[in-house]
Amino acid sequence: MSKGKILIVDDVPKNIQMAMNILKNEGHHMFYAQSGQRALELVSQNDFDLILLDIMMPGMNGYEVCKVLKSNENTNNIPVIFLSGKDATTDIEEAYESGGVDYVIKPFISIELITKANTYVKLKKLEDKIGE
Repeated sequence: MSKGKILIVDDVPKNIQMAMNILKNEGHHMFYAQSGQRALELVSQNDFDLILLDIMMPGMNGYEVCKVLKSNENTNNIPVIFLSGKDATTDIEEAYESGGVDYVIKPFISIELITKANTYVKLKKLEDKIGE
């Protein structure tokens, strides 16, 4: 199965670096954005298989970015995994309610991030194939 295009969205460069380091050996094409606005620009120019989205960001937060993605016909099928240092039930509920498919708490557990990323990329590729 071909590798995916993954977009990491986080306003903290260290978090982007950490996620990229964890996922780089999986062979995916990695992209990143440090704001919700930049993420939406990149999504309009690329066909991503997965978005790893931080919740707490200045400007647009992750929930807002996800709602925009889910309301757009061209991007509503991209799986979004929320990344957050917050593990309160209300935050997790809001992540799912805004359209996220999963939730990973920082600091990342490498195997959890790898497994979830690979699973959702694979699912998206299969869905795309079925939809052709």
